Amino acid sequence: MFDNSERKGDQTIKLTTEPSDELLRTICEAADVIACECPGYLVRLLRQARIFRNYTNSCIETFPEDEATHRWLSEQAKQWESLIYATICELLEREQLLERTGEVSLAKLHDRSRTIAMKQLNMSESQ
Repeated sequence: MFDNSERKGDQTIKLTTEPSDELLRTICEAADVIACECPGYLVRLLRQARIFRNYTNSCIETFPEDEATHRWLSEQAKQWESLIYATICELLEREQLLERTGEVSLAKLHDRSRTIAMKQLNMSESQ
């Protein structure tokens, strides 16, 4: 979970060309209030594509006669990963959470999620 005491310095995290599981986890933890699950779905899709790519790579050793097919599948999965990650980055940019330095403001992400959740709560209470 994102600790409020860390927010004083508007902590950021640098996006990389190859996102690690730790980077994705940190972004998700900063958005600890579930308001819109689109970012979470994108992260899960990215992780599934990565898992599939790793699986197809292991198939190359297990089924050497199908090496060409598994290399092709692995390359396809790598393209899916790139597309999904680019989508995540563009979403962060559209939501004004991506700094010019290529860093994600974890405090802004956290505050945005909390604001959306509070608006949803107020809407449901007034109905």
